[in-house]
Amino acid sequence: MFSWTGHPFVDGGLVALLLYSGKTRPEELTQEDIEKAIKFASELYSRKEWSSSYLHALLFPNSGLLMANPSMTKKRTPENIAKNLESLLQEKEDPSTPLCEICGRRHSRSKPVYRSEFPLIGSGGVPNYFPSGKDGANICSHCLFLVQFMPLILYRLPRLLLIHTYPPELMLELHREALNDVLLTRLVSSGRGYKRPENFLFTLLTEVSLKTEDEKLWENASITLYYFTNPNRGRPEMTIIHVPSTVTRFVAHAARHDRAGWERIVAMGWRKGRENEKVHSNEVYQKLLSGESILPYFINMTERKPNASWNLLFFYCTEVLGLNKEALEFIKEVGDRIVETLKELPDNKLSARVRELERSEKLYQFEAFFVNLEKLRQRLGLKGSLMTFDEFARLLTTYGEDLEISWRTVRNLLLFRIYEKLHDRLAKVEASEETEFYGAGEEVEE
Repeated sequence: MFSWTGHPFVDGGLVALLLYSGKTRPEELTQEDIEKAIKFASELYSRKEWSSSYLHALLFPNSGLLMANPSMTKKRTPENIAKNLESLLQEKEDPSTPLCEICGRRHSRSKPVYRSEFPLIGSGGVPNYFPSGKDGANICSHCLFLVQFMPLILYRLPRLLLIHTYPPELMLELHREALNDVLLTRLVSSGRGYKRPENFLFTLLTEVSLKTEDEKLWENASITLYYFTNPNRGRPEMTIIHVPSTVTRFVAHAARHDRAGWERIVAMGWRKGRENEKVHSNEVYQKLLSGESILPYFINMTERKPNASWNLLFFYCTEVLGLNKEALEFIKEVGDRIVETLKELPDNKLSARVRELERSEKLYQFEAFFVNLEKLRQRLGLKGSLMTFDEFARLLTTYGEDLEISWRTVRNLLLFRIYEKLHDRLAKVEASEETEFYGAGEEVEE
């Protein structure tokens, strides 16, 4: 009777049916499952807190199907709402009407479909919104039926959040909490009080990754957030946030294989403190969604240590940044040569040399670090050069032809390797310098 359509609202209703019935595939749904879901939804929709402040105010203004129109208060009963929903499934097709614009499997309804029954599609007062100036959208009764169940699995942040995914099984996992909240409280899920949809999504992704063992679920996963309202008063709003599949794979991998490292990376993105994570934006999340690099967050320059494992860094660089595996191994090899040179220095000079690389804000400063390091190798009598001219040229262009981006990427990768190998000594120097600074001028009591 039902199938996945690729339309977020229709698929959202199907997710609600599946979750409530304890099924995972549309073909598993039985007539009994559908009847039970209709009964459950009708009982909720007849309640004032659902009908007035949710369905009518934010989703289906003046809906006759769900009897959300304020004038229907006296007739609004679970039985009457259930009859309306059942009538949609029993509605006969009209072969003369166009095929449904959503599923393409059935003919659309003869009766026009407006925003009061299907969110964000316009009203009869704006006919030029619809194809060919038609009065209403070409939607079949089955797709319209499914959309009426979408309210059960939405997260109500300041606006309404629907997470649409491929494969569909991932959508079931990401919306399971919403239906569980409804079953427990008989109220719409608040999404744990989050005010920013992307923050809530990354939290859910991390948790779902730990619960699911199927790696294939994340291979080509696509996620799009629909953050919207279809209000009775005021203009409808819609924000669409697409999550690149590479980012989805990275977050799932990070949660499963280096959760502590991932949490340290995320912690670097809170500029106003972790306690405000439900309200304020996170720089790491924002950069991942906008396609910007989060490589600087893999290192903690203040404490001179890596925030994650080399394996997680490798996965991020190859899967998200698109860095060639051979190029990354080459940078790692250069980092090891630098460590080989630096470890011969006494602690205080070691710290100073690393600081040169940390403070490289211009390309010439970055280049000078290698020139000085090459001279140091010669003074120390180390065999072989740090690198050849061709290797240095390769190093500068490892991450593309834009030198300004490439050399900074390489610098962060080299610092990661240096911190990974020499953190204990660097931390010891930092502690010693801090003790000397704060201890200066103190009088010793007898």
